Amino acid sequence: MKKYSLYAFTLATLLAGSACNSIWGNTEVPEAVKVQFAERYPTIKQVDWDTDSGNYEAEFKLSGLERTALFTADGKLVSYTEEIDQRHLPKTILETLQANYANYKLDEAHRLQQDGNSRYVVELEDNMDELELHFDASGKIIEQQASAKVNKQEASLLPAKFLSKTANTLGEPSERWELPANLREVSGIALLPDGLIACVQDEEGAIHLFDPVKKQVTDKISFAGPGDYEGISLIGQDAFILRSDGTLLEVQNFRNGKPAVTEHKTVLAGTQNTEGLAYDAKNNRLLLACKGFDTKLGDSKGIYTFSLSSKTMQQEPVFHISLAQDGLTSTKKKKKNKYDVLQPSSFEIHPVTGDLYLLDAVNSRLHIINEQGKILKTTQLDKKLLRQPEGMTFSDKGELYIASEGGTKGKGVIVKFAQGI
Repeated sequence: MKKYSLYAFTLATLLAGSACNSIWGNTEVPEAVKVQFAERYPTIKQVDWDTDSGNYEAEFKLSGLERTALFTADGKLVSYTEEIDQRHLPKTILETLQANYANYKLDEAHRLQQDGNSRYVVELEDNMDELELHFDASGKIIEQQASAKVNKQEASLLPAKFLSKTANTLGEPSERWELPANLREVSGIALLPDGLIACVQDEEGAIHLFDPVKKQVTDKISFAGPGDYEGISLIGQDAFILRSDGTLLEVQNFRNGKPAVTEHKTVLAGTQNTEGLAYDAKNNRLLLACKGFDTKLGDSKGIYTFSLSSKTMQQEPVFHISLAQDGLTSTKKKKKNKYDVLQPSSFEIHPVTGDLYLLDAVNSRLHIINEQGKILKTTQLDKKLLRQPEGMTFSDKGELYIASEGGTKGKGVIVKFAQGI
């Protein structure tokens, strides 16, 4: 009896703590689902929740890899999907891929467990084509789905102004750097005056200073515990770090050895999943872009502001981006909802032109928008060069740096272009 009471108390405490961290977001998650999730994954603090045919789907990362858990309303686990390294695929699947799909590059591999059975989903890429293969536990192909990332039919539906902006708009990169293993999930970058590149990553509360000349991290500055850190902006001697729940961490004089850290709470909905952070020097503010959504905004996503004078976040968006614009389409085979067509992963202001640059990692696109939320230009990014473009920054001359996460085996990279789009 004492053991059960202790367990109930611990679980209740965990649920309460998770609620404070917006782990449930704005989705109405039943209590039975909360209990089961907290019991199975007690260390997870950042989750994207969605509903699927009356069930509740949780997307999160564990040990740096993507996971998805699907629950019924009464808390029963329906299925569990985990991203895996290709080395952990069954031998029969690897042999099939080698024999029949050698011209494709393996992008991602997942293991799905449902009803006591396992199946494997493998995503392949070849030039502009994607192929998704489903295998049973024995390694036999049970389903095959093919699609084109940007095929001719889709291109014919786009206005001429978008057709002129192809994957070659940025030109060939002038430089490229591979990042060390602890920056495989690089999520935000900012350029320092001395040429170093400040990097943050998804799981660790630290600023990594990468030297592009030495091609190595020369310093690491811890500012907080584990968390999903997505963006970084530098203002003088201070750094502002954006967490995916919308919280801003102000790291004062971050290179002095003992920086002071102030946490500024978010006013945003948990479903908004903030990833983009830009310093607007002209208006003495930070701009925050949301990868996720808030249903109160209707068919649009908002850009929010954080005043650097009052150190407060504005409740309402400073401007809206309509999702019903030309050129906004989802490139994923499985579109979950209408909000998927635009999922900003980074946000920056061009230092020369003043243009607002919006990077979308999920759809592999780079946009220029104005303060009315209208998309002025867009370009499709090359996934072979930038697998998952999460971070972006500019030099004073307007040179563009884009950081991309690595795959289960590949390294994160930073790619430099002579100019923007």
